[in-house]
This record gives sequence, C-alpha cells and structure tokens, in this order.
Amino acid sequence: MSENKTGKYFKYAIGEIILVVIGILIALQISEWKKESETAELELKMLKEIHSNLNNDLIQIRGDISLMQEMDTACINLRQTIKSKTIPSENFAKNAGLLRVMPHYHPNKSGYGLLTSKGIEFVSNDSLRNAISTHYEQLYTYYKRYEDERFDFHINLSEPKLLEYFSFDFDLDHQFYWEASISSKDYEEIVEDESFEKLLSAIEMENKQVLSRAFRVEKSIDALINLLIEEIYEMEN
Repeated sequence: MSENKTGKYFKYAIGEIILVVIGILIALQISEWKKESETAELELKMLKEIHSNLNNDLIQIRGDISLMQEMDTACINLRQTIKSKTIPSENFAKNAGLLRVMPHYHPNKSGYGLLTSKGIEFVSNDSLRNAISTHYEQLYTYYKRYEDERFDFHINLSEPKLLEYFSFDFDLDHQFYWEASISSKDYEEIVEDESFEKLLSAIEMENKQVLSRAFRVEKSIDALINLLIEEIYEMEN
C-alpha cells in the first residue's frame, strides 16, 4: 500500500472502532435506563401493595380496639353488679360471654413479603425503608407476643373460671356464636367468690396491656400510610 492509502485506512478503522464503542455505550445506557425504569416500577408496585395492605390492617386493628374497649366495660359492669349483689340483668351474662372473646390481629403481609423476597433495599427512600422494616419486623412481632400471652392467660385461668359459673350455648345468630347464661344458684355463689372478682381485675389488666399496644400499632400504621402516600405521589409525578 502507498503511504497515503495506509493513512486513510487507519483513519477509517479508527472511525469504525469509535462508532462501535459509541454504539456499545449507547446500548449499555439504554439497558441501564430500562433496568432503572423496571426497578422503579417494581418498587412502586410493592409500595402500593403495602399501602393497600396497611389500609386493611388499619380497619382490622381499629375493630380489635373497639372490641377490647367493650371488654373493658364488661369487666367494670360485672364487678359493679357482683359488689352490689343485686339481681343481675340480662347484660350480666352477656358481659361474661364477651370476656371469652380473644381478638387476634392478622395483618396482611403480602406486599411486605414481596419486598423482602426482592430485597428491602428496593425501597430507595431510607426513612421509608426503615419505617417499613421497623413496623413489620419489630412492632408486629412485639404486638403478637402480647396477644399470645393474653391467650395463654385466658386458656389457663379465665376460661375455666367462666365455665365454672356460666353456660354457653351455640347460637349461630349471635355475634360470637354463643349465648351466655347463669343460674340463680351459680350467681349466688359467684358473688361470694372473691377469686372471681380478682380474676375480673386480672382480665381487665391483661386486656388493657394489649389494648395500649394496639393503639401503638394503629398509630404506626397511620404514620406509615402517610409516608407511603407521599412517596407514591413523588414517584408518579
């Protein structure tokens, strides 16, 4: 080759190489953009599912809170009637029946389960990621432990004593599927049984402990929902 043709060849080759490199870089950038877009879409999907789960969880925990507040009132009414030793009204047995109810909170963790399967780091917002992790891993676990302790207390202590004095008949039309009743003889015995009054105080204490933590769960859900709403809005706009 002449020197002139060789120079042109090298210039052409170098130009081809540069074009190939540019093409590769563009392809890599497009691939990276696509990956980031898919990651963002998946993050948004998981956050929306967690948000939906928490809305349902909030309804459930508020229902449990309302029921536990009724149980508190039932304990107070039962103690007042027993102390007064007056003829019990129909509500006396109904209140006793209410003490057999054990609210159990079952949060929907499908969104959080999807998040942990993909990796908690999928949540790009540090504050939101920590709030989600704390809520599901610590608060829910802590709350369940108190519920389990109350259930053990009920099975081992309160349920046997309630069955000693009250009768519970299956009733499909009743809210809790049983109808409570107490005979005149059993009522005469229960007003003289100091251990039963102590049991009512213990039931109320156990119930209040779980109730106070249910309020914490409610507060945490409400705060987390607000954080999710803000993050989802920012990601969509």
